Amino acid sequence: MTRPRLEVAEVIRRCYDTFLERYGTKLTPEQRRALDDLARCRTAALGGHVLECPQCGHQQIAYNSCGNRHCPKCQGTASARWLEAQAADLLEVPYFHVVFTLPSDLGWLALHNPRQVYGLLMRAAAETLTELAADAKHLGARIGVLEVLHTWGQNLMLHPHVHCIVTGGGLSLDGSRWIRGTDRFLLPVGVLSRVFRGKFLAGLHAAFRRGRLRLPGKLAALADPGEFNRLLSQTVQTEWVVHVKRPTKGPETVLKYLARYTHKTAISNHRLLSLKDGQVTFRWKDYARGGQQRIMTLDAIEFVRRLLRHVLPSGFVRIRHYGLLANCHRREKLAWCRELLGATPMADSSLPARDATPEPGSPVTPTRVCPHCGAGRMIVIAEFPPLTLTLGRPAQTDPCLTFDSS
Repeated sequence: MTRPRLEVAEVIRRCYDTFLERYGTKLTPEQRRALDDLARCRTAALGGHVLECPQCGHQQIAYNSCGNRHCPKCQGTASARWLEAQAADLLEVPYFHVVFTLPSDLGWLALHNPRQVYGLLMRAAAETLTELAADAKHLGARIGVLEVLHTWGQNLMLHPHVHCIVTGGGLSLDGSRWIRGTDRFLLPVGVLSRVFRGKFLAGLHAAFRRGRLRLPGKLAALADPGEFNRLLSQTVQTEWVVHVKRPTKGPETVLKYLARYTHKTAISNHRLLSLKDGQVTFRWKDYARGGQQRIMTLDAIEFVRRLLRHVLPSGFVRIRHYGLLANCHRREKLAWCRELLGATPMADSSLPARDATPEPGSPVTPTRVCPHCGAGRMIVIAEFPPLTLTLGRPAQTDPCLTFDSS
């Protein structure tokens, strides 16, 4: 893939000081760190190393990566390494892709309570799938579920949803056999939607009763139990979208599928088209119109504001495993499932190739082919420390994920 002409980092650098003047006091520590990391990624500010080809003597400078999980440049490398580790956990069965979406009425609650609301969203989706699958009226089996949280839409507006990759079948409740699913999805979509809605709203109401929700600014009225219950009643009248896609077959296909979602950031550099007169233009898909490709132009400040809304709280796990894939017993359960299926672990030859980009702060691996002669392998011959660059004033302490300036 060719290097994009414009990168998110360049947009941030161009409007960094102006953005901080307007929104600096409202940034959480995680958002401020993401802002700085993305601006400095693969620049002299993080240090780097000099590479040389032993064959032709060609030299080039490579700067270190920031490693931030919201950085579009770093996540391609993280995805490749993560996928390689996941390959051994894939079974020779179809996999279904299910998407659970949070109604827009609850968006402000999510912005002010990301850890509570996004965590509840992921748990409710997983419990819906695993409990219904275990029900004898449906599959009567323990399935495996891998979840990935996304909080954005293609236009960078808030759109919290969870992508779930689900095994097409599962282990019988007594553990004696593998129960295969049908060609269509294992569970009816209407039932999934209603159970998911019930579980999420019950969990949200419990969090409210325990005083675990922040309700500042526009949400202050919801501190009254009557108003909060009215909001929940209103969402019951709203369609809770659960979308089920066709099953994918074969471990290699599943890996490619996972690569689209696991380490995706709110926007990739390759979607950016131009930055001119303080305006950012980028491509986006309008799924309300069948995925039609469209062009959007935003003020650079607004672009960065939307981008930082999707920075997750520190320590929040956005890729989770449930059922057969739960970390506590994954190896043992999958080994037994594989034996019941008469299959062997996936061969190393089918794994995705490692990206040659180094870990944050580390020298590049000697596997990068020389861009000059195409024969030699670039090796590190020297390293240099980070240069001190001042990007702006330190942020104040009044964290608010919403950037609500009113």
